[in-house]
Amino acid sequence: MRQTLQQDQGVQNGSTLVELLVVLAILCALGVLVLPAYQSQMLSARRGLAKLELLKIMTRQEQYFLNHLNYADSLVQLGFPGHPYSLTQDGNAVPASAADSIYLIGLQATSRRYIVTATPIGHQSRDAGCQIMSLASNGVRDSSGTHETQRCW
Repeated sequence: MRQTLQQDQGVQNGSTLVELLVVLAILCALGVLVLPAYQSQMLSARRGLAKLELLKIMTRQEQYFLNHLNYADSLVQLGFPGHPYSLTQDGNAVPASAADSIYLIGLQATSRRYIVTATPIGHQSRDAGCQIMSLASNGVRDSSGTHETQRCW
């Protein structure tokens, strides 16, 4: 009897098209809210790679200075792949013409002082808050862009 009653009432299992559209609308709304935050975090994480690279160059420059009593005037002298060279999304130093580069790393040096810079390229150039970051031999950190230097460093 019960079986017959359910068949007569037309009980159906599954989802309706309206329910699927509601779920899809909710997922789209979440995506619109979350995507900008995700992209901002990715820019910030890649900026962290550039900061580490600049500090690595500073360390090698100071070691070079201890050994030679002057600073290296080329990144190649410090063991990097070129002057300038690129930094990839994975944090690898590669020649400047690499396709997946996020920063171009450069060096301006004299025998007694230097400034090393990281210029965003490719997708990273969307980081309007912190554009060119620099680190000088006296430890001064600087950045161009809409954010103050402390926020970038």
